[in-house]
Amino acid sequence: MFPSESGLDGVLDSVVELARRAGEKLVALGSGDLEVAFKGPRDLVTAADRASEDLILDWISSAFPDDRVLSEERGGDSNDLSGRLWIVDPLDGTTNYTHGHPMYAVSIALFEDGVPLLAAVHAPVLTRTWWASRGGGAFCDGVPISISGNGKLSEALLATGFSYRRRELEAGALEIFGRLLRESRDIRRGGSASIDLADTARGVFDGFWEFHLSPHDVAAGALLITEAGGVVTDVTGGDDWLTGGSIVAGGPAMHRILSEVLLGGVPHPGREGGGGAG
Repeated sequence: MFPSESGLDGVLDSVVELARRAGEKLVALGSGDLEVAFKGPRDLVTAADRASEDLILDWISSAFPDDRVLSEERGGDSNDLSGRLWIVDPLDGTTNYTHGHPMYAVSIALFEDGVPLLAAVHAPVLTRTWWASRGGGAFCDGVPISISGNGKLSEALLATGFSYRRRELEAGALEIFGRLLRESRDIRRGGSASIDLADTARGVFDGFWEFHLSPHDVAAGALLITEAGGVVTDVTGGDDWLTGGSIVAGGPAMHRILSEVLLGGVPHPGREGGGGAG
């Protein structure tokens, strides 16, 4: 029997521990020779992705056998958000991981009828864990976090990423990046959307945007943003940030500024997804 929305704390505790265990596995496997395959010209998958995913999905199937799963490697139906759906990225930042870069994470989120209920993001090398539950706030390592209130683009530190599908660079994404780079304080591109969203929720970044993302890239991070007091939409200002392939996130003022720039710069990317810079 799954607990009610008001009784999610016990489940969230288990999910946080699960994310940390998966992170430990990634670190252990990353210390040896990596088996690397290509899903696309730049899109990598490793044995570590699969091992982390197996650990997470085994727990879900044991604890909640009736729930459905949408995960990066095993897939699932992103068009069906009905019922309880776990959205899992067992290794967000695979390219970073294969190069020994510390910016990678495990991302786990639970949705019910399209509404996010809980989320956990764990960055094992950074030894940092973020989590949130609907109506329960957002936390980093047990400390409540809140979104940046900065509303001045000239003082903003922003974050973004570019997908493996480089066609987006021909559709205005570089122009948008260039404009925001000129007008903001600076921009960071870490290669892990879940960490970028988590650090936006923590107030490290004032805002985040990216195109051509998949549900597993944003599912957990978006709940962190909203529970930290921020706003999440797709690039058109709508609610299709989970499956629509684009996301804009930040405090209310910065979200409004970014949305104005993005709406004027690039067409809506549609439901291509699949290729956050992980």
